[in-house]
Amino acid sequence: MESGDDQRQGLFLALASLAGTAAVLLDAKGNLEHCNRQACDLLDCAGEGVLKDRWKAIAPLFAMPASTPGSTPQLCSAEVTLPAGRRALNLEVFALDGSVGHGHFAILKERGALDHLERELLLASERRSWGHQGSTLMHDLKGILNSMQISLELLSSGDADSADASPEESRKRRRIATIKEDLKRMDLALLAIPGAVGDDDPPITEFDARDLLKEIFASLRQLVRRNSVDLKLEQHQSALPVRGRRPWIKQALFNIAVHRINAMRAGGALAVDAATSKLGVVVTFRNDVPDMREGLIDDGRRLFGPGRTGERATDLQVARAILESQGGAMQVTGEGADGTVFVMRLPH
Repeated sequence: MESGDDQRQGLFLALASLAGTAAVLLDAKGNLEHCNRQACDLLDCAGEGVLKDRWKAIAPLFAMPASTPGSTPQLCSAEVTLPAGRRALNLEVFALDGSVGHGHFAILKERGALDHLERELLLASERRSWGHQGSTLMHDLKGILNSMQISLELLSSGDADSADASPEESRKRRRIATIKEDLKRMDLALLAIPGAVGDDDPPITEFDARDLLKEIFASLRQLVRRNSVDLKLEQHQSALPVRGRRPWIKQALFNIAVHRINAMRAGGALAVDAATSKLGVVVTFRNDVPDMREGLIDDGRRLFGPGRTGERATDLQVARAILESQGGAMQVTGEGADGTVFVMRLPH
């Protein structure tokens, strides 16, 4: 019969194999019990014994929150000083269910090491999003051009019954002002086309999350109408400041919005809210459609795990990678027959 430690080591090896990346097993007090080769390499340790000693100094930097079995994974971040230099790490913590003892299984990722891969995923995701936005942009541009055409026709057709030139001149000035306004609208619409502005590595800036959400849902009007989705976007009076790469964060939220709307092909309600917290701006997507019936999520815990394929899963994996690379986080909770809740934390 296997001892308790052998069972825990076997569980760790199985979980680490599924994770496919640097992983550690912690006891109930946060001490390191087991680790894989990737974790040793990531933390500049020659072996498990060295990492166990180094972990005593590293663990407090993550300030891991208390979690209970069955709760959603917790994401912690820290700047760790190693012999090879400082590294920005993410630690994703899963609470064990207690069948082989209490503790945590944790996955380690270096934020900077995945930048290139995340950028490629982002660009691929942007290309897929063009189709969603293209129809809305074309509809807007056609409306603007029609308005301009009418104004030009009115300008070119003189008023034969006019007694003096003053009213005519006034009418022309009004039409010219209308054309100028239409041109401004067209310019803004053209700038909204993906890839029209920005570069592959946009700068880190501070922006208002309210404006970002308005832009996203303005570009998805036709998708919302086609799926008969009742969109409720909470409007806040005060600014919601976010600091990061704006185009990237916009793409992440766009992916999640498309995923949520596509999950409601038979109609439904999607409530979107944003609020400030100590850790940043928290954006919540809450829909009343039970995704469980479509197999989109598995009680909220294996949405991003190995084996999740297809366009919908890719959308969410890209969104999560982007948010984590910017110092944010993403969680999803299934609510049985009542719906699903997506919670995104955007960085200060």
